[in-house]
Amino acid sequence: MMKKFQVCLIPLVGVVTIALMLAGCAALQKNEVMDVEGLLTKAGFQKHVADTPQKLAHLKTLGQQRISRHKRHGKLYFVYADAANCQCFYVGDEREFSHYQDLERQQGSNPIEMLRPDVVTGEDWSQAPWGPFDQ
Repeated sequence: MMKKFQVCLIPLVGVVTIALMLAGCAALQKNEVMDVEGLLTKAGFQKHVADTPQKLAHLKTLGQQRISRHKRHGKLYFVYADAANCQCFYVGDEREFSHYQDLERQQGSNPIEMLRPDVVTGEDWSQAPWGPFDQ
């Protein structure tokens, strides 16, 4: 009887261990996102929350948890989108992006991935459903 119990218990322990490891990985990823968002704020990026269905739909079309470049009214902006956690994006100009990179280096952080850093996306945000960026 005891041997049968041990045989059943071993797979159960394995499943519980794997579940705990996966939960730990998800928590670490969320902490990394929060760290990035904290650095972006510290660097002067502005947070814009998707508070309408149109904004949320637009937010979901962006590269998630990566920095991408966008033009709006002829000016270059750097955008970090996060539809999963804060349902928001952070936007900054070249000066703020440079400050963000300096902060990353000072902390010894792994830089977040940038979507094709040599290319400005084809989308012109002049007609996007967001208010002014320069606030």
